Amino acid sequence: MRRTLVFALAAATFGTAPEALAQSWRTITSARQLHGESELTVDVTYGVGRFSLAPGPAGTLYRMEMRYDEERFTPVREYDPETGILRLGVRSRHGGGRITLGDRRRSGPTPRLDVALSPDLPLSLELQLGAVQSEVELGGLALRQVTYRTGASESVVRFSRPNPVACSALTLEAGAARFEVIGIANANCRRVSFQGGVGEVTLDFSGDWRGSMNTDINVGIGSLNLRLPRDVGVAIQLNRFLASFASAGFIKRGRTYYSANWDNSRHRLTLDVNATIGGVDVTWLDR
Repeated sequence: MRRTLVFALAAATFGTAPEALAQSWRTITSARQLHGESELTVDVTYGVGRFSLAPGPAGTLYRMEMRYDEERFTPVREYDPETGILRLGVRSRHGGGRITLGDRRRSGPTPRLDVALSPDLPLSLELQLGAVQSEVELGGLALRQVTYRTGASESVVRFSRPNPVACSALTLEAGAARFEVIGIANANCRRVSFQGGVGEVTLDFSGDWRGSMNTDINVGIGSLNLRLPRDVGVAIQLNRFLASFASAGFIKRGRTYYSANWDNSRHRLTLDVNATIGGVDVTWLDR
């Protein structure tokens, strides 16, 4: 039976002055062991605070630890074994609304959500994060598909170990952000796409190359840092407006820039880059 995990953070903005709202912070922990599941779909939605995700111990379906203000929120822990749907998170005690950076009080703990997922099951993973500081370690998970969306944030995503299963797509979206992805080749995804607004973006394609990869990159205002393995054949199709490009190490044929080893490479990386204002920089990596 397919299992679905949904981690949701709902929050509200209130008219009461911050000084008038007493805070009572709690930390809750929730976990579940494997019970015959064969695959897993995971949806994580989190608004403001600190977020982390990593592989859990063998035999664990998930583990979650959350720190929240119980004066404003009620924890949600709902699991339906018939449908295989698990919902974890919090809901506002005072109705709807939107959480903003201004909701962070001048004193008190930082809201936090830490999630560990099963390394034993094939996963389809979707992360939707708001104004968060996130540390995400996806190395060691069996990933069939990954979607990562974030707003005004600082994000570091790592694939420190190779993905043991084939991944169809890695989709990344960031708003006004400092966004770094390390070890993309370890994701073992055939297609990678990145959509960015304003900020500093680093895409590191190091790791265990087991095939070729096609990547679409769209960046607005900011810098794009590409870290490319020297022994992989690279082709960059570049469309830019007021964006600089350091072309050292490439041979231009028509509108495409090719690495010198393109024709003879066992593994190839094709990058379709659209850049508006800023710079596109390349760093060559020795393996």
